[in-house]
Amino acid sequence: MKAGLVSRRNVVAGTAGLAILVGVGAAKLAGTVVRRGMPVGRLMPGQAMSEPVTLGLSGPEGSQSTLASRRGVPFLLHVWATWCPPCRHELPALAAFTRAWGPDCPVVPVAVSSGSPDDVHAFLSRNGIVGLPAWTVDGIALKAWYGAAELAIPVTFLIDGKGRIRATAAGPLDWGASGAADALRRVLAATIV
Repeated sequence: MKAGLVSRRNVVAGTAGLAILVGVGAAKLAGTVVRRGMPVGRLMPGQAMSEPVTLGLSGPEGSQSTLASRRGVPFLLHVWATWCPPCRHELPALAAFTRAWGPDCPVVPVAVSSGSPDDVHAFLSRNGIVGLPAWTVDGIALKAWYGAAELAIPVTFLIDGKGRIRATAAGPLDWGASGAADALRRVLAATIV
């Protein structure tokens, strides 16, 4: 064999080695996207760290709401986006959690930078995510309220009865964990104290 020529065996071995490395890298990347979220119970309240939330929400077919209407009771504001892989992974469990809790569920999921409420509703329908409201929030207003130029999502804010942030959780939460609803009840009760 002449020097400088690549043998077929070396090409096959190199290609196989590269495929293994790519596969391992992809598996590691996939692991970061679908990792289990933080337990809901770790979202315990601290000191108030914001002005009261007054964000307006837009819903399908022109419906409107405001988070100020929730004053008097603590709740979770969960911000997600249709284009966010960890959000898309988390949504089915969040939808199941809200359905199991019932109509008075203290979680307010809102999509940001995801198009109109009708676009969000279509996204949820296309992906078989049932029972999750298709509320949207303006990204600029959200960042102004939170006081940050950038905001990583998904993010969940624990909001007290006066409308102030008492805790945040960056990244997904483990909505499907055994005891998640009881953990949220304990978190909300600690917010009232």
